[in-house]
Formats: sequence, C-alpha cells, structure tokens
Amino acid sequence: MAVESEVHHESSEEYEDDEEVLDTEHIDVEMEEVDFKTQGKERCKDAFLNFSSDYEDNEADEDNDLVDEDEEGFGSEEEIDDTAGANDLDLGDVVGAGFPINDPSVKWNKMKPLLGERYESPHQLQQCLTNYAIKSGFNIKFAKCDTVRLTAKCGSKMKSQPCPFRVHASWMTQERSFQIKTLVDEHKCVRNFNISNLLSPRWLVRHFLKELIMKPNLKCKEMQSIIRTKFHCGVSWSMAYRTRCRAMTIIDGKLTEHYARVWDYCHELLRSNPGSTVQVGVTVNPDQTTYFHMMYLCFKAIKEGWKIGCRRVIGLDGSFLKGTCKGELLTAIGRDANNQVYPIAWAVVDIENKANWKWFLELLTEDLNLLDGGGFTVISDQHKGLLEATKEVLPNVEHRQCARHIYANFRKTYSRVEFKNMFWQACLSTVQSEFLRKMDDIKEVNPNAYEHLIARHPHTWCRAFFRTNVACEAVENGIVECFNAIILDARKKPLLAMFEEIRLYMMNRFYHMLQKAEKWESVVCPAAIKKMNKFGEDLRNWNVNPSGPSIFEARNGLEGYVVNLQSRVCICKLWDISGIPCVHAQCAILFTGQDPVHFISEWFNVDRFKAIYANNILHVNGRNLWPRTSYIKPLPPLARRMLGRPTLKRKRHVTESQDKYSQNKMKVTGIGRTVQCKNCLQRGHNKASYKNHKVTPEPKPKKKMGRPRLDPDISHWTRGGVRGGVRGSRGGAMGSRCGRGGNRRGVVGNIGGVVANRGGRGSKRGGRGSKRGGRGSKTFVRVEGGGGAEVEGDTVENEDDTIPEKYLFHLWKSMQDLKQSGYSIEEIKNSLSLTDSRMKQLNDYHDTIEQVIPMSMEEEYPPQTETQDGGEEIIPET
Repeated sequence: MAVESEVHHESSEEYEDDEEVLDTEHIDVEMEEVDFKTQGKERCKDAFLNFSSDYEDNEADEDNDLVDEDEEGFGSEEEIDDTAGANDLDLGDVVGAGFPINDPSVKWNKMKPLLGERYESPHQLQQCLTNYAIKSGFNIKFAKCDTVRLTAKCGSKMKSQPCPFRVHASWMTQERSFQIKTLVDEHKCVRNFNISNLLSPRWLVRHFLKELIMKPNLKCKEMQSIIRTKFHCGVSWSMAYRTRCRAMTIIDGKLTEHYARVWDYCHELLRSNPGSTVQVGVTVNPDQTTYFHMMYLCFKAIKEGWKIGCRRVIGLDGSFLKGTCKGELLTAIGRDANNQVYPIAWAVVDIENKANWKWFLELLTEDLNLLDGGGFTVISDQHKGLLEATKEVLPNVEHRQCARHIYANFRKTYSRVEFKNMFWQACLSTVQSEFLRKMDDIKEVNPNAYEHLIARHPHTWCRAFFRTNVACEAVENGIVECFNAIILDARKKPLLAMFEEIRLYMMNRFYHMLQKAEKWESVVCPAAIKKMNKFGEDLRNWNVNPSGPSIFEARNGLEGYVVNLQSRVCICKLWDISGIPCVHAQCAILFTGQDPVHFISEWFNVDRFKAIYANNILHVNGRNLWPRTSYIKPLPPLARRMLGRPTLKRKRHVTESQDKYSQNKMKVTGIGRTVQCKNCLQRGHNKASYKNHKVTPEPKPKKKMGRPRLDPDISHWTRGGVRGGVRGSRGGAMGSRCGRGGNRRGVVGNIGGVVANRGGRGSKRGGRGSKRGGRGSKTFVRVEGGGGAEVEGDTVENEDDTIPEKYLFHLWKSMQDLKQSGYSIEEIKNSLSLTDSRMKQLNDYHDTIEQVIPMSMEEEYPPQTETQDGGEEIIPET
C-alpha cells in the first residue's frame, strides 16, 4: 500500500463532472434525488421520501417496494387497462379531464384527499394520506402500495362495526400521474389518535429538519415531548433517535460526500483566508483507490495573533473522534494574555503515533517559526510517540509533562492520601531544596515510591526546575482538556461539519473576546490580578526588612526570602516563573508604597490581549459556492475495528471528581476500587464472575483473650491495675456483707415468729448481696487475673519476682478483702497470681502492718441494727 500526501495552498481548477451536492440551506425546499441504500438510482421527486438510513432496519421492506420509475416504469398498458377496469370510478385515460392536481407546498395539516385528484407518484399520495390521518386523528393502513396502485383503509380494529373509509388510486398512463379513483371519506370508528404506526422517521424528519438546523443539540427526550404535544401521540426513544440520525445525515450530507469535497473545502479556505496553512494527505492503494488519511488546518489570523501577544507556551494533546469515521484530533493550544484557551492549529489523523505527531509538529514549527524550540515551552501528557517526535523536531524546547498524568500512574501503585499530599507539595515546590526535602519525606514512608517518582524525570513536572521568563507556572495540561470538552459535540460529526463548527466557534470567540476586553478598565487582565490575590492570601503574616533601595528581606518566623524589585526577582522563583508577584514580592512592593499590579509581567497587559484578537478569521462561503477541483475524490478512511463495544463517553480516571456524574449524590461511588472474590480470595473480579472451584481459606490463628501486651519483654507493675483490683475486692466485700445481713434478717424473723415471707425476702436480699460480692470478686479477678495486674491491655510481671513497696499495701488490702469474702488461700493465690515468694512477702508485710493499722472487715464495716418493740432486728438496706 502506497501513501501519497498532497499539499496545496491555492485553488485554480474545477471539477469536470457536474454532480449535484446536497445544499443544507435549501434542504426544506428541494433536495437532490439520492437513495442511501440504492445509490445512483432515481425514484420519485419527493426528496424527503427518497432518504433512507442504516438506522432504520424496520423500513427495509418498505424501501424494497419503492421501485425506480425510470428503471421499471409504472406498469405496462395491459396492466393499466386491467386495473382501470376494476376501479369503482372509471375516469378513462383522457388528458385534461379537469381534475385538480395536488400541490405539495400546502401545509401538512391542510392536506386532504379529493376524488379524482392527481399526484406525481404513489409516494406523494401516501404522504398526503398520512398527513390527513395524523391531523384528523383516525388511523389508516395501506392494503396495497406499489408502483401501479394504492389502496388505503381505516385502521380501526372494531370488527362489530366496520369503518367504511377507503381510498383507491392507480397510475394513469397517458397523463403520467397517479389519480384517486375511489374515495369514501367517512369514519364510523372512534377518534383516539392512535396513529403511532404512521409516524415513521421518514415522515418525522420533515417536521424536525429546520428545528435541528437551528438547534443541532436537540435531545431525543425533547423530541419525544414535542411529538406528544404537536401530534397528540407518543413515540419511542429509538424512533426519535432514528429520526434525529436521518435529519443529521440530510443536514451534514453523506459520508462519502464529505470526503469527496475535501479538496473543494480546502481551496475555499485558502481563497477566503490567504496565508493560512491547509494540508491534506491521502493513501493510494495499488488498485489506484484513494482514501483519506490526514488533514491539517491553521488560519493566518490565529497564528499571527499568537506571535503578537501569546506567551511562548504550547499545549499538545490528542482526542478521539466520536462520529461514524473514527480517528484522532490533534490540537495545539496556546494561552492568551488573560490565561485563557487559544487554539492555534488542529489536525485529523487516523491514529496517534510518532509519525503523525512528527508531521503535525513540523507544520506547526513552520507556521509559528519555532526553529529548534529554544525559548519555547511545550506541555503534554506521557504519550511516547509525542515525546519522541518532540525530541526530533524541537530538540531545545522545554518539554513539561502533565503532573496530573504523572500522579495518575503513581496512584495506581501508591494510593494513600498521604502520598497524594506529599506528591503535590513536591510538585508545586519552587525551590530545589524544598523539593528535595519533600522527596525525603516520601522516601521515609516508602523508598519504592521515591524511586518511582525520581525515574519520571522531576525536572519535567516540578516548578523548581522550570525555566524563568516564560510567565507560566502551570504543571498541568488542563487547558487542552478544556478545549476538547468545548468541541465535544463537534467531534461527533463528520469531517467537514466538524471543521466548520470549529471554525465558526473560533470566529465567534475572536469577536466576543474583543468585545469583552473593551469593558476592562485596568491595565492588566483580570485573570492575572485574581492569581496575584491568590498568591497574597498569607500577606499579613510576612514582615519586610529593607536592605537597600530595591532589596528587601521578607520573613515569617524562621522563613526568609530576598526580593529584588529592580530586577523583579524573588529567591522563591515563583515570581520569575509565573510573571506575577509572589507573596514576598507583594510585601516588599507594599512596603515601598507602590501597587503590585504595576509589577505584573507585560504578557498579561490588556493591550496585548486586544492585539491577539484584533484580526479575525474571514468568512467562508457555503458548500454550494465552493470551487470545483480536479483532484481525485478520496473515499472515507477504512474503519479500524477495535475489541469490545465502542464507547462515546471518555473514561474518567479515579483521580477525577465523580460527584458531578454520579446518580446518587449522598453516597461515595465505588469507581476505581478493586474488588476481591470471596471464592478464590483474589482481587480483580467478584464472586459472580468466578467460575472455578471454591478455594478454602487458611484458618486464621486464634487470638489470645484480652488486649495484647504493648511490650511483652519488659514487665512492670502498674498503679491502675492494682487500684482496679482493690475496687473489685471492695465491691465483693460489700456484696458479701449484704448477703450476711440478709441471712441474719431471715433468721431473726423466724425466731420472732414473724411471717416467713419477710424472712424469705431477707434471704433473697442476702442472695442478691452474695451475687454482688461475686461480681465484685470477678471484677477484681478480671483486672488482676492471669498476669498479676492489667491496665489498658498492659499485663506485666516484675523481673525479680518481688512486689514493689508502693504496691504492697494495695495488694495486701486486696488479699484481706478476699479472705473476708470467704476465699481460700489457694484461690487468693490464683486470683492474684501470687507465687510463694510473693505470698511470703505479703505475710511479712501483714505482720508489720497489723502493728500499725489493726483492721478487720467486721471493724471496717460493723453491722448497724435497730430494735423495735416486737424484738425484731431490722438491717437497713444497703
């Protein structure tokens, strides 16, 4: 396969053949006779009935019945004579019988069939009957509809009372017309506007053509609402979609017509905008078949405006075409004086690769006089073909990589929020020492993450390594993505329609930008002032120390930066890179009593902004006035079938905001998360899509009861653990005392001959008291048990197996409480985890403490009794 690229800059020749081309401006009056399914065959003169679309599979049978008049004719004379004899009204084949002729220019809701009325074709009569049925609200069906006869009956399904409505027409040989022979215009059925079967895309397109020309972004849902309001019946969404596709095909023309007139369109652009650059590349096969390959376009007004006032920064990116013919749209975007989108050039190629990018950059370099790229800056994503092509065409250019794409790849492996914050802090650093410090923080957390970022060439995505005097501190290529979103609807259209929509957008943009600039009162563009105010948000926290007439030191605590107002330089480099005073420079400027606005770079002046948009793109004639060329008409490019179902929406990355596009605003979406299968325990798929056998997971080791020790190697006694044990013992002692009191009350009640129920109640109280005592003891055992003492999960033992002196009293007190509660010595040793040496230590301490503080449970909690006259002893409730 050979590839031939033809370049032209002027038009001088015309087409030799005289083929008619569809004119969108007169589409509602008269259109050329074409059929998308049977090309080159003529049918009736009603152009709206001639168009068929690939989107209408349900109309294939109807299209097959509509035969070409010149090819097959409307029947022989013998057939006509037989048909005429069968009609109810024999009008004969007399020419000029005085019958009316149908006027197709009548409004659709005014059409009405008349007996003897003559039509040009059966399609014209069918259209008239359809309009009449939709307007009246009665359904009809066509029993016969071919080239020689047409019979229409009422479409009502009431068999009990048949409707008499009937229309029959046949072809008149001598008059060369289609005439109504029988007409019974009477309905006895119900008028219910159930006429959805009559609303075909071919009929609906006549009523939406002008509206879609004025509003090409009309949605199918809106079309359904209009049809329901205008025709009193509903249609499906697919019907509205097929109608819209048919209408857009008529407006934009057929795909082959677009590519057949590529040469004509290019010559018209060069005629109307001299000095512009237009290149078209075609592919010539060995059989001399020519296919479209690529097309480049750059208007003179745009490239001259960029040379006059735009900063020397260019964003490069490619986006997919979403129309019938797939491909890539390569764009070069600049930044105007107000830091807004300034499209420079665009091209359509078959695929985004190194060869196509090199071809695009060579033409762009020639248009903008970039030479070897010295003094210019290019921002792009990490496309390998673009990176290699830039090195070859512009070896000395500063090539920045989009930091958002760098982080998107970094996030696939290191997705923690901590990494995100540290990455952007390092990316936005303007001093190399600050950048290295931020990278060291990443290295401390994960050395592999540090190595990953260092391998991505930090000098291409960190501000600390950017060139100065460029007046652009951007680390992202978002301005190109913004332009791709603007032309999203245009990328869904065919080739020439897309180029025309982009051209019209640029013309309107130039005009409105110039009108907008006339209202600005400041010398500097508002976007630069807004960014300066953002830089100076922390202005009040900085102090200025003068070191000379124009040299100052701005300090904030331990931070300090030197500012030179005469050279317009700050040691932080943000002023040098962006061209807008940083917070340190603003402090120094305000210290001298001047306005920081006057220190903004000249790249942001309003006069420069007006000079950019002073010369607009010149007007271009419609396609009916395009010059004819003698070049071979290229065919549409061959389709590249990709795997999977084609998508129209861009696949958003997990780093992009999903709130705008999520259906449920109250929940966090799961987009970007990796699911785990419950059967095989692997990530990347779920349980429903796993078809292999289920994998039994390994049993997890049993966890020890209680909270784990913080440091099991070092043991020490804790005050909180012993205190908790003492409190538990006290609770047990009090519960035991309540139990004894309850028993006593029951015994005394029996002795005094009191009702046994009171004694029973006393026993119950005693039982409850015992339970309280048990709970108190358990609390103590839970706190103290197992390791001697426990505080917040920290159970420790002393290394020399002795009890510290500061805990002896508390542990001895706990032992005494347990003795009073009725615990044996062995139970006390197990509860307090006391060894023999510790028990001996407590006994020695007991002998010592009794001499100082003699105490027993009965003395500490003596029973309080009251005696009544009956001799009953009452224990007050605890």
